[in-house]
Amino acid sequence: MNENSAIIAKADELWNGIQKMARELGFADCGCARIVPLDGSPEARRYQEAEKNGQFGKMEYLSRNVDKRMDPSLLLPGAKSVIVFLAPFSSAEGFCQTKDGLKFSEYALGEDYHKIIKDKLYRIVSLIEENTGEKKSCRVFTDSAPVMERAWALRAGLGFIGKNNFLISPKAGIKNFLAVILTRAELPYTDKTVPNGCGQCTRCLDACKRKALYAPLKVDASKCLSYKTIEEPVGEADKERTNEQSEKWVFGCDDCMNACPWNRFNKTGWKEFSANREFLAGLTRENWEEMTEEVFRERFKETPLFRAGLEKIKHNISR
Repeated sequence: MNENSAIIAKADELWNGIQKMARELGFADCGCARIVPLDGSPEARRYQEAEKNGQFGKMEYLSRNVDKRMDPSLLLPGAKSVIVFLAPFSSAEGFCQTKDGLKFSEYALGEDYHKIIKDKLYRIVSLIEENTGEKKSCRVFTDSAPVMERAWALRAGLGFIGKNNFLISPKAGIKNFLAVILTRAELPYTDKTVPNGCGQCTRCLDACKRKALYAPLKVDASKCLSYKTIEEPVGEADKERTNEQSEKWVFGCDDCMNACPWNRFNKTGWKEFSANREFLAGLTRENWEEMTEEVFRERFKETPLFRAGLEKIKHNISR
């Protein structure tokens, strides 16, 4: 075996080990892509168009570090590979709706997914570094840094980008968190492209009552109920919004995602992602109105709901 063959065999062995550990940790799938700049790609053009058209709302952070979004090697000098993982959060019950009719997005019903997923990714990082002998050669991300996760999942052969802008996996459906490891290790890269499976279906567009999803792959985040109920500052005027339009979504909105036929391929989500379902379902409008910041912090600090904050949630309930 020559030196080049030995290097390839070692990379194959490491990749097999990563895939095995990913399965053991509960990830629905994983794939790997070679790092290349995304400038000029369809995903980059859509991102730049949305920014130019002012469709990020008040999420100024989306306009920062754009160079890093387009080239992840700037986040880890010398990085060669992007490993993308799918962490399922789907449940048979779907989103949470209280007796008062208040709705909470399905992804937000458990513990902080950033921490849960990263803890598992660090175990895979340990495997990589043990095999390569190079410490601090990886970085992990999950919806917490300027990384175009969906674009990389596409390149890693994990699925296609649906008309609703979500990554859709023929193997694991639509309800998955995307997680990323950047590494200096060179690994086997996928050469497959998953064909788009939306066809003529427009259920997601039809389900978006505010028309934030106004065309295939076109979304105005400033009109989206997820933005309205989570990111938009409490003092922002929103004369268009009514209780009829919002259908009492208090945190997030799953309408376009729930309309997708690919939900039938979803994998059962990790139990940590639904740990607070029963507690949330039992809270009434009055409970929320009387809740103090101290109680909210104690109960929800390590959950997605903490991002919006108690004042915002009370505001959403009162609308």
